[in-house]
Amino acid sequence: MIIYHPRNDIYHCMFRFITIANLQDLESFEFSRLRIYDFLFLFPHFIKDVSFPRAKGVTALKRGAEKIAPAYERLPDRKRLFSEMGDYHIQALQILEAKGIFKEVDGIIRISESFQSSSVKNLLEDNQYINNEFYKTLLKTLNNVELSGDNGLKQRTGLRSEEHTSELQSRI
Repeated sequence: MIIYHPRNDIYHCMFRFITIANLQDLESFEFSRLRIYDFLFLFPHFIKDVSFPRAKGVTALKRGAEKIAPAYERLPDRKRLFSEMGDYHIQALQILEAKGIFKEVDGIIRISESFQSSSVKNLLEDNQYINNEFYKTLLKTLNNVELSGDNGLKQRTGLRSEEHTSELQSRI
């Protein structure tokens, strides 16, 4: 039996990266942060495990996260799942760089001029995440959290990604 899952689809990963970049509305962001956001978009039932900072809108986020149904398939634990997705993340970023949509330097991703192209805008038109206030609030809240440190995003989500950032730098 062949089973499709978007976590193993580089093109779907590229789509999610473009979506997240659009929702963040930032000119640059860390690759590690993008990886964590992608994981939460792909497996939203893990959002309830995030230790959110005290901020406006967090209560609504927690309530929204509790309403998300658990995954119907058996998945490995989140750390292993996140680690397994690393190669797909690297390949998706490399393709987006080759297409001129992103530019990565030392783990920081910058949005290129091609991000405003009509083909990228077409991808974003009927996107389930773009018009969803839950995901907009999630990214807005998590963008205010430092990436590393005791109360950083990596700590709050329980996800680590340093090994893939250095691997990315060595591959490019």
